[in-house]
Amino acid sequence: MDKKKVILVSHGKLSAGMLHSIQMIIGENEDVSSMGMMPGEHYQPMVDALEQKLKENPDTQYVVVADLMGGSVCNGMTTLLQYPNIKLVAGMNMGLVINLVLSPGVLTDEEIDAKVAEANAVNKRIQPELLTNGESGEDDFF
Repeated sequence: MDKKKVILVSHGKLSAGMLHSIQMIIGENEDVSSMGMMPGEHYQPMVDALEQKLKENPDTQYVVVADLMGGSVCNGMTTLLQYPNIKLVAGMNMGLVINLVLSPGVLTDEEIDAKVAEANAVNKRIQPELLTNGESGEDDFF
């Protein structure tokens, strides 16, 4: 494989909103796209569309980022794991998506796992004691 594409998949418009938001930060990027399952729809058309891409572009790695582990969209995408050119990640957030998109080239399982761990490490409840007014000598939160 010599190319990488990131595809965001979700219930509703979450993936389209995520795409829009990351483009505010990294700019337009042809290597990332989104698909969403709207109310009353089934996930199968998204799965079928992605399966077609997998078959037509065997030299392209598709890193699919789903909104929710165990959700119907993610579960539907698991049926595509039989193809060697797909990686599936559950739990979409901006840090993860930006990191995956901006990482050059095809990613190994270990590299994807590291990026997931990095993204999860920054999910925190913000506590007042983490914020400083600069008098403590510690680095400011921001």
